[in-house]
Amino acid sequence: MSFRSLIQEMRDEFGSISRHSLRSRSHRSGNAPREAAVGSSEEALQQSCWARLPPELLREVLVKIEASESWWPARRDVVACAGVCRTWRGIMKEIVRVPESSGKLTFPISLKQPGPRDGTLKCFIKRDRTTQTYYLYLGLTEDQTFSEQSLLSMMLIPHMMERWFLRVGLHVRFVQTRGPRRMNCVMDSIPASAVEEGGKAPTQTEFPLSSLDSFPSIPFFRSKSAWIDSSTSQSSTEKEERLVLKNKSPRWHEQLQCWCLNFRGRVTVASVKNFQLVASDDNGPGNQEQDKVILQFGKIGKDLFTMDYRYPISTFQSFAICLSSFDTKIACE
Repeated sequence: MSFRSLIQEMRDEFGSISRHSLRSRSHRSGNAPREAAVGSSEEALQQSCWARLPPELLREVLVKIEASESWWPARRDVVACAGVCRTWRGIMKEIVRVPESSGKLTFPISLKQPGPRDGTLKCFIKRDRTTQTYYLYLGLTEDQTFSEQSLLSMMLIPHMMERWFLRVGLHVRFVQTRGPRRMNCVMDSIPASAVEEGGKAPTQTEFPLSSLDSFPSIPFFRSKSAWIDSSTSQSSTEKEERLVLKNKSPRWHEQLQCWCLNFRGRVTVASVKNFQLVASDDNGPGNQEQDKVILQFGKIGKDLFTMDYRYPISTFQSFAICLSSFDTKIACE
């Protein structure tokens, strides 16, 4: 049996379980507790042949499913398996690797985890001028195609942006200059050593359950349980220098009479908003690591932009930095 037919069989099985659960709910009164309906669904699941699989065999099946679905939209089957029950979700959370090592975005928490060390994650930003809303999409292939479903969306309102930047844990400053824009991004939650060989950036593994996340003045990572290694990450940025990103300086092209940067085919339209961010020289002695482009942003259409990022920053942080480029900079224009 192929993995695709295996997944289809599981979907059919779980679909019948859901229908059985709905029929059970329809026989209950409107005031019946929600726990009773959930209990009915769990009872139906226990009767499924998949629930009776030995843990070792179940894990082997899920490992093969995860390995066979390398990219979206097929990777939604991995997420579907994680939503079956607590046991399946626990196994899937162990199997699915973080973007740092896998180069893949799978669960929602992946958006707040550092990007891959080897290579970049390619995304797109689409602008809606009528509502001043920006949508982030995940790139599906090496060419200019992207997913139909947005990962994040944000309205560009100066007050809201300021609060969001504090929540993400970064400060973006545009330096006044007669030439191209100059950017400095201070990453409050990432130590400067993260860009060095063997360096580590904080990796969030779960969303906080409390309402503290609604207060932007509180540091971005709030729960010790949300860290992979709390003993080494606790107050790391207080003891170490913070990571500072700066835009890579473009070169002047005499024939074209303009400033140029090599975006390796990912940017096709000239714009003052285009930039590439690298680690600042102030983070330590110059080396090849600091020559790597950590975040690249550029225009490819009237309201379409590319966003490519890598370790040690996350999708969430990259999106916030790119949005800062849309606002008008009176001192820089």
